[in-house]
Amino acid sequence: MNNIRTYLAILGLLSSCSNYLDVKPDAGLATIERASELYALLDNEFVMHAQIITGEDLADNYYVLDQTWNASGSEIARNKYIYSSTENDEVGWSLIYEEVYYTNVVLERVEELRERLTPAIYNEIKGTALFYRSLAFFEALTIFSMPYRVGENEDALGIPLRTTADVNISFPRAAVGACYRKIFEDLAMSVDLLPSTTAVQTRPSKRAARALQARVAFDIADYERAFAFAQLVLQEESTLLNFATINHTAALPFDMYNIEVIHYTNRFSEFLAPQRSIVDSVLYASYTDTDYRKRCYFQFNADANAIFKGSFLQARNTQFTGLSTSEMYLTCIESALRTNREEAARQWLEPYFRMRYMPTGIPNMAISTTELLALVQSERRKELIYRNRRWSDIRRRNLDGENIVLQRRLNGQLYRLEPNSLGYALPIPLEAIRYGGIEQNMR
Repeated sequence: MNNIRTYLAILGLLSSCSNYLDVKPDAGLATIERASELYALLDNEFVMHAQIITGEDLADNYYVLDQTWNASGSEIARNKYIYSSTENDEVGWSLIYEEVYYTNVVLERVEELRERLTPAIYNEIKGTALFYRSLAFFEALTIFSMPYRVGENEDALGIPLRTTADVNISFPRAAVGACYRKIFEDLAMSVDLLPSTTAVQTRPSKRAARALQARVAFDIADYERAFAFAQLVLQEESTLLNFATINHTAALPFDMYNIEVIHYTNRFSEFLAPQRSIVDSVLYASYTDTDYRKRCYFQFNADANAIFKGSFLQARNTQFTGLSTSEMYLTCIESALRTNREEAARQWLEPYFRMRYMPTGIPNMAISTTELLALVQSERRKELIYRNRRWSDIRRRNLDGENIVLQRRLNGQLYRLEPNSLGYALPIPLEAIRYGGIEQNMR
């Protein structure tokens, strides 16, 4: 225990010290002697389970009042809200690469300790580290690289694919196509290594790794693979919460580790806290009175504005960003529609609707394929509100020419983020540019 505390202190120094390249990781690595110490790194809730939520901050599911924005003491939060982040803003880069660093430490040390570990423990530790590094790389791509779809713009700038714990080794930004290939390669290994079940939903399982494969494939419009991965997840377990049974009058209706949670992560955001954010009025109006989510997800503040209460957490100021069965339903259904599998899409959609709508209000499915796709896209937005998926969905759909414009009206001024503009890749923090020698995003 003393060893792991010492090493965590070294990691803290690494993440907080501006001259971090002077830190020598080998001394810390040498103190790790047991599997429990490797698990302690992987179970660090402030790093591994705290995914960035920058995408939701930028998306159009909510707004804040002028006085809320004006009163904020965070210039970073204010800039993000109006699509004006600068290279002086830390919008998630350091947290992502701290997670990458932790996973690289584990991957290096688990190989050195392999002969002391049982095969099952070795496999779980390595598979978990690969899962988290893949998740970190993916999150970085959604914020710091331009929207991408498989087979197009393969050589555009991606992110540094750091695969060593030695911070003195520089990694340039890899091509975006290579970044996604690396993620899929590591996740495939993760699926092979991870156990089928875990004691807690904060540790990934095979099913969680497959769900992440589905999320990543869907994000880059690789709908064939997204359908295959999501269907595998659902074939293993497809139980949904029956929203008719949820106590919608509760301040926090959903249990933290409910049956839909495949893998748990969360993140705090200043402006997404319920005392500050107001649900977009058009989005709120899209929930019919026969939609159980309208009562389970929302309540009204003193000014009669809808605010969100439906996170899979027992905390009001933090949002669930993890992998869920409902996300897999919607990923599977939309991917099926986009790959000419309409019958499969309808088969998965029917049980999903039964768990979300009153029997008298289930949406009509006797509609064209085009209309059904629009319905599913609307369902995806309504189901996954405040879960950090909307930003990625907008990026993906705008590459199809849907021309979704993001805009904020604040203090009498209109701020817009045009479809596919350079603003869809946020500036990399200046410190990372200086010390890492990597190329900045164009503005």
